[in-house]
Amino acid sequence: MFKALLLCMAFLTLHGAPWREMKTFNVAKDEMVKIMIKSEGQERMLSWRWTLYTDKALIVHESFDRFVGQHVLYAGYSNQSFRKQLLPAVKSQRDAAYAIVVFKKFDEGAKKAQFDFLVFDKEKRIVLDYLTEK
Repeated sequence: MFKALLLCMAFLTLHGAPWREMKTFNVAKDEMVKIMIKSEGQERMLSWRWTLYTDKALIVHESFDRFVGQHVLYAGYSNQSFRKQLLPAVKSQRDAAYAIVVFKKFDEGAKKAQFDFLVFDKEKRIVLDYLTEK
């Protein structure tokens, strides 16, 4: 396990991270994270918030371009994230722009959830405007 982690870190160091951008948010209950996605003459809002943390499960509500969703996320497990496609692919599926929101941990004392927001945009077709600064 440790060797695999070292190999992965060495690969990322040599080849760069696969994501274009990463930002961490520490969010209180019902606090909204808002990110404006600007591309191809359009502005669309991506937002999410959490409403309940119980039995190590976090209930997250998200919205992108007026489409809503709800997710049950567990930190450290296979279902710890959700993915949103921000732009469709142009040439191949590999150039589709998308974001992944990862539930990293819950701080019991502060009652805040930590999320990592990762953007994959190989063709650099989007501009992000973080309306929530955390």
